[in-house]
Amino acid sequence: MSKILKIILIAVPVLIIVIIVALGLSLNSIIKQGIETVGPRATGSEVRLAKADISILSGKGELKGFLIGNPKGFSTESAIKFDTVRMALDLSSVRSDKIIIEEIFIDGPEITYEKSGRSDNIKAILNNVKAFAGQSKAAPQPEGGKKSEGAEKKIQINNLIIKNGKIHMSTTLLKGQKTTLPLSDIHLKDLGKDGKGTSMAEVMEIVLAAVNKNTVSAVADSVKSIGSTVEKSTEKLKGLKGLFGK
Repeated sequence: MSKILKIILIAVPVLIIVIIVALGLSLNSIIKQGIETVGPRATGSEVRLAKADISILSGKGELKGFLIGNPKGFSTESAIKFDTVRMALDLSSVRSDKIIIEEIFIDGPEITYEKSGRSDNIKAILNNVKAFAGQSKAAPQPEGGKKSEGAEKKIQINNLIIKNGKIHMSTTLLKGQKTTLPLSDIHLKDLGKDGKGTSMAEVMEIVLAAVNKNTVSAVADSVKSIGSTVEKSTEKLKGLKGLFGK
């Protein structure tokens, strides 16, 4: 076997590995940059992603260290955070105008519910996202219907699952002490499946609306339960006073 052939046999596999690694790093960089660029503009708060780790070979991987901070007027450290999101991409769609995500699985998100006046932090973020999504829809399209360079890609999510979530809340009934409530599981299907897909802001609006609905429901049930307990305790106290003639 000639030296040139030996060099080729060694170099080609190495080159392929380098290309795969480079493509993988590029994909992960695009995902991280997209989330940290669009996220703050949409939510009106800090949005962080520690790391995206998606395999260019399988399309499967994880997003790690995701956090949505609070908008102005709220003081807690974060509104929503979770350590790991498992996801699976359809790699054949990455270079198309609509990226297809087969599944996003969020396990154990932590919601910090903070009330300020007549609003709360989750609702405030949702309202910001709604406004941003509305502005994106109303933005003028390039002449001829052609996408401008660097325009945001549309996405389709076949399954988005949120399980084992927790809600941290504080109420005046608890005198400043925090309590933790379970967040009902959420399963959203076929987001952006019809037509050309949907934007990241529109997906955020749909997901936050579901989270907000379940959070408000859990908080309302908890406050109602606390109020009922306080009322029963008050009635018992009145009964005891009656026994002693006071």
